[in-house]
Amino acid sequence: MKNHYIVLTFLMLFITPNILYAQYGSSIDSINIAQQLYNLLNTNYIVNEIVDVSVAESIGGKFGLISDPYNTLEGDLIFVAERETPTNSDYYGVTGIFKNNQIVWKSDFIKPYGARNGSVLAAFDLNNDGNVDIITTWYNSYGRLGVLDIWIYSWDGILAYTINPFTDFSSGIETYEGMGFDFADYQGDGVWEIIGYEAMGDSIYENSDNSMVYSWDGETYDYSETLIGNPYEIFFPRNQFNAFVTTRVNQNQQNLFNYFYSVKNGQFSAQNINEINIVGNVDSILILNLPSKWKNLDFGTDITFKEDIKFANSNFSIKNKIIAGDEKGFSYSTSGLPYISKAYLRGFNFTSYHIEGELADYLNNSVVVPVVAATLPPDPFVTIYFIDTLINYKTRSFELGWITNETTAIKYDSLFNLAKTQLQQYNNNAAKTILQTVLQEVDVDSTSNLTSEAYALLRYNTEYLLEKIPLSSPNLLVKLTSSLGNQIPASNVMYYESAAGGWKDAVNNGDGTFTVITTKPAVSIRMFYEYANQTVHNVPAQNNTYTFQTVNASVQLKNSSGNLIDQGTVQYYAGAWRSFGTTVNGVANKELLPINYSFRMTYEFGSLDKQQNLSSDPTVVFQTVNAAVELRNSSGNLIDQGTVQYYAGAWRSFGTTVNGVANKELLPINYSFRMIYEYVPLDKQQDISTNSTVTFSTVLCTVKVTKANGQPLSGASTKYYSGAWRDIGLTNANGEAAKELLPKSLNFRAASGNVSQDKQQDIGVNNLVEIQLP
Repeated sequence: MKNHYIVLTFLMLFITPNILYAQYGSSIDSINIAQQLYNLLNTNYIVNEIVDVSVAESIGGKFGLISDPYNTLEGDLIFVAERETPTNSDYYGVTGIFKNNQIVWKSDFIKPYGARNGSVLAAFDLNNDGNVDIITTWYNSYGRLGVLDIWIYSWDGILAYTINPFTDFSSGIETYEGMGFDFADYQGDGVWEIIGYEAMGDSIYENSDNSMVYSWDGETYDYSETLIGNPYEIFFPRNQFNAFVTTRVNQNQQNLFNYFYSVKNGQFSAQNINEINIVGNVDSILILNLPSKWKNLDFGTDITFKEDIKFANSNFSIKNKIIAGDEKGFSYSTSGLPYISKAYLRGFNFTSYHIEGELADYLNNSVVVPVVAATLPPDPFVTIYFIDTLINYKTRSFELGWITNETTAIKYDSLFNLAKTQLQQYNNNAAKTILQTVLQEVDVDSTSNLTSEAYALLRYNTEYLLEKIPLSSPNLLVKLTSSLGNQIPASNVMYYESAAGGWKDAVNNGDGTFTVITTKPAVSIRMFYEYANQTVHNVPAQNNTYTFQTVNASVQLKNSSGNLIDQGTVQYYAGAWRSFGTTVNGVANKELLPINYSFRMTYEFGSLDKQQNLSSDPTVVFQTVNAAVELRNSSGNLIDQGTVQYYAGAWRSFGTTVNGVANKELLPINYSFRMIYEYVPLDKQQDISTNSTVTFSTVLCTVKVTKANGQPLSGASTKYYSGAWRDIGLTNANGEAAKELLPKSLNFRAASGNVSQDKQQDIGVNNLVEIQLP
């Protein structure tokens, strides 16, 4: 299988100026330039070469080193020319700029005057000072054979000045003719050095393996050092920049994945980015979009990482690089799934594509950024292993900041591990349901908690896994329906094969149904729903479906007349007391398994329990009684006005007597009742399921006051204490005062003049209270 590693790359253009007299201007331009040179210099000149900057910048090729980033050469022609007939072998070469049919600038004569065969090598901002540098080469025949000189002119749009350290014998920058010149950012600071190749002796056919470096010193390009060995064996810095890469993936109508990359160079980067190697593992790709002047080059197996698909920008212009602060987009389409890979990004510099050491240069001389790229699915495909891959993508995405918070990472970790557990238990349907939940959560989180990278990894790999998981093939399908026959989700299902195996969990299919996978012909099944369970035995277990059905349990609350009343609160017992609901129009309903339950009705703060088997009768009826609380006097007659309470968790209001009676509908259980009459309370317990009439009777309490000699004292004041001192009245001639009171122990007081006497007595035992005043 042929696997491609996707590389966006720029190739270094190696220039040897051995094509002389080429023209990118017209013959008319050449004639005009020659004529104007004659007028200026009073001698005939041959135009060696004309370069139309706009054309050369766009077509590359020999003139791939032409770049006008500041538009100071717009519409200009660069030319080099020499005398038609040399004087004493001196050619007096010149370089110039021709615009609008006029020479707008020309250089001084090239030295040594014998320099000839001039050629335009390059025009770009060599030293990064904001001016375009025009670079020409001349064959130097002064004293040695096979030497080329470089002349450099810094052009600001109006004037140009020489920035090479020339003498009468040389431009100061030379190379062996057979090798030409190269440019390299030797320091990795965005300022280019010039590399010339050292000649040996006087022969043009001899050169050493050494090369000379000419560096910018702030004023001129001058010799700085000699590199021992072939510069093709040297890797110049290509990682002096900050890179930011984002990936976005979508799926097209052909079910291929579109990968979109946005590559940004940091604002303060020293180098421009011109090569991007995105490591992938796919059969093929279809290019969707490339920036201007970038193209796809397939170099086969000889370069970098196995078989590469490369994108090359063959033009030197920085307009086509990703300069500091700039951003460019790339995209391709492929069948490969998203996975976490690396992008090797490289700055624009001298590049030699020899085989040895190329991989080391990529690994050690690149800025490496994690990205999402395309890879072929595993073959063979194992669902459990692929779940592990998804868990790894989740973990790495959180580490890389693609999942933006820990809560979200924990959520996906839980879902993937739960799906893995279901797959391990052969519960494919449940696993698929969980993975559908993952897709729903990914869609929600894509707006805030997931970057485009995490979204692509989690969504498209989960979708692929879902397609690969087959539905479960059940032996026994167990489901639960409501009393109306509609399927409802069960809480759990267990099955029993033998005493040795005990009760086992069935497989949760994730859709409310469960699967029993067994080799036994029959099993016992236990259905769990709403905290309760129902068991059936001897259920055929092969190719069968068994359905449990709930009943619509109805709990009613009726009063003593048989009418439905509100509002009762209902509970049922299933391991603990569970909420059933509250009555509406006297009835509460709930779907429950048809088994025996205890029910509890709470009404007016009182609670009554009742057991009932719903399989026999799903309607549970609670009925109140009309509790009547009476207040009678010592003669047995009904009297007013008594205030009545009953105890149900706290003392609750029952009412006040009217014509001696208060009534209230209550559940038929045992209560404590309290009657308050003439400020005196009296409690009484009674089970109103046995007798719903509760009677309180007063006694006629008589207070008799006597003097010290035992004689009755009339006109004495008598009182009793109940929260405060309450009046009974003044004694009569017999020294007595009387009042109907509830029979309990009270404090009494008799007073006459400045003399008083207290006495405590239970009038339920003796209703005559005798007090003697001293």
